[in-house]
Amino acid sequence: MLELIDKSCFDEVYEIMRRSFPENERRTKESQRTLFDDKAYKVAGVRGADGRLNAFMAMWKLDGLTFLEHFAVAENLRGAGLGGAFLDELLSGLGGLVCLEVEPEETTDMAARRIAFYGRHGFILNDYPYIQPPLGEDRAAQPLKVMSYGAALTKEEFESMRSQVYKAVYKADTDKYL
Repeated sequence: MLELIDKSCFDEVYEIMRRSFPENERRTKESQRTLFDDKAYKVAGVRGADGRLNAFMAMWKLDGLTFLEHFAVAENLRGAGLGGAFLDELLSGLGGLVCLEVEPEETTDMAARRIAFYGRHGFILNDYPYIQPPLGEDRAAQPLKVMSYGAALTKEEFESMRSQVYKAVYKADTDKYL
């Protein structure tokens, strides 16, 4: 079901991303395209019988950590269980610590639903303060929360995760957003 998506399929990935995330939560198209050149950046996807990309998960394979960055299902397929099945299959093949960012649940109803969705699939909401560095010069930093798969993070695990993510994913100064 899952396959690794390479740069040749970038336009399919970006179109789903563009329709799924507000501008502030994604990089520019060219910045996003260049991530495929980073050996730590991977995109897994699932295609329909027609060969079209139905869903994708962009992730970073770091030192003992997989950071899930963007997860989206094509608009016309949402709510049918594809996302949950895809996430479960992906998680079954990952080892080590798995983390992702979410908006605080009090932000919007969608944020609360998203946290509940990840919770149903084994993620735990951690209560450490966390700021997502900007995804570009014209983007703003975002106060978010971190969810971890299987168990809550210790303070040391959280700080290590945050340091790795800031450096590898955001190319940001670790101390600037503490």
